[in-house]
Amino acid sequence: MSGAISPKLLFLGEIVERKPVLAALCLVALTLLCHMALIATPGFYGNDEWQKFDHLRLHGVWDYVQAYGAIRPGPEFGYPVRPLGFLQQGFAAQWMQSAPFASHLISVIIHALVALAFVWVLRRARVPGNTAGLASVLFVLSPLATMATGWTAASFDQLYILFLLLAAAAIVRVPEKGLSPWRAAWLVLATTAALLSKETAVVAPGVVLLLGYLAWCRNPGRLAWKTFGAAFGAVLLPVVVYLIFRAPAISASLAGQATAEYTVGLGNAPDNAWRFFTYPFRLKLVETSAAVFRSPWQPLAAGAAHLVLVGAVGRLFGWRYAVAYIAAYFLFLLPVLVLPNPGTQCLYGAALAMSLALAATITRLLATGPKFALALMVAGAVALWTHGMEIQRHLHVYGQCQTRFLTSLDNLMVQQSPSANAQLVIVPDAGAPARIAIRAVAYREAYMAHGQPTVTFVLPDQPNGSNGSPPTPGATLARMSATCTLRRD
Repeated sequence: MSGAISPKLLFLGEIVERKPVLAALCLVALTLLCHMALIATPGFYGNDEWQKFDHLRLHGVWDYVQAYGAIRPGPEFGYPVRPLGFLQQGFAAQWMQSAPFASHLISVIIHALVALAFVWVLRRARVPGNTAGLASVLFVLSPLATMATGWTAASFDQLYILFLLLAAAAIVRVPEKGLSPWRAAWLVLATTAALLSKETAVVAPGVVLLLGYLAWCRNPGRLAWKTFGAAFGAVLLPVVVYLIFRAPAISASLAGQATAEYTVGLGNAPDNAWRFFTYPFRLKLVETSAAVFRSPWQPLAAGAAHLVLVGAVGRLFGWRYAVAYIAAYFLFLLPVLVLPNPGTQCLYGAALAMSLALAATITRLLATGPKFALALMVAGAVALWTHGMEIQRHLHVYGQCQTRFLTSLDNLMVQQSPSANAQLVIVPDAGAPARIAIRAVAYREAYMAHGQPTVTFVLPDQPNGSNGSPPTPGATLARMSATCTLRRD
């Protein structure tokens, strides 16, 4: 899907091809500039990040490394064996309270590194500079990548995609250079690092197959099947070792012993696939899980818009490439399609496929027309950018609310008399965003005593408290306002 060199994008192509260092610096600057709302967010998205902060504060760095850096099979496949991802998050968690912008900045920098790796892989694959440059810009702005960038606990998706791109950089040169021992070792190491960042990297062999298919689409008569087969074996090796190591956990999950959120079911796949396919053009939607609460016409319109892109790829480059786009879009989603409620951050890898497809389509239309089709694709790109900005706005507002809540919560807990009951019961006012507050303290060691939460919530549908038991007699009662602050009741 390279397309012809467009005169209107020659400047971008020249920078990418002739001044790669300048192009890289511009891409990093663009990434930082376009994510200032995320960097400036004073709070965070959930309790996952704060659990790492609590562990570091209460037990120290070395204990954190031992706890989160260990490699073990786990009781079920949903158990996270992600030592590289956890170590990165532990590093970022150090500044969550003192300088939250630093924690967010780390996630944005990783996003910039992934964008740089993306354009590097495209150039090594002989994709023209204008298409590669535009694809990297669209990836930086993609709403499919915003949640994994803005939610610091979702950086696993960034890391495993980064390592798979490093593997892809070697694979795309296999037809020309062959598979040397050094290149094979590179594939094994990159795939291993991806697996130790997030288990979704088990799709790595599929990356080899996809790149082989694209090489065949470009030149059916000269595909080096044997060298691609050797590359497939090099990538498959660490995946097989990983799956064997985690075989007990996989068996437990298949036997129905997994937690509810990781209980697999083939019946989940069609609904999840539809949600993921329609998500890019559902411009007000932040979390895919919220899709069920929206109008049924929204996903139909969003699905139609996405099909226009698929059709444009097929019309301009051939239907083999349209099939490749669909395969690439869903490749990184395959492991999570069978889960009950996979998160939006899982779309991070799909952003690569969509950005390249849209960039290739725009560059080809700029060179060949027609103008209406070009305007349609550009409008689609602008719509995707506005969707990404809406997600950033949501995360910023969410973080502000969480910070106000935690600040007032800690002030109330400090004011409690040592002789008083340690439990604090929060009753949200009408319109108060209780979900943000619950996610801010759930399963956090800093808000637990003797294995029980010291902060609980009384909700309309949970009169016995959010922890499943009635509040302790004599507990301190507080009201949560719509502005996310607390006051004694």
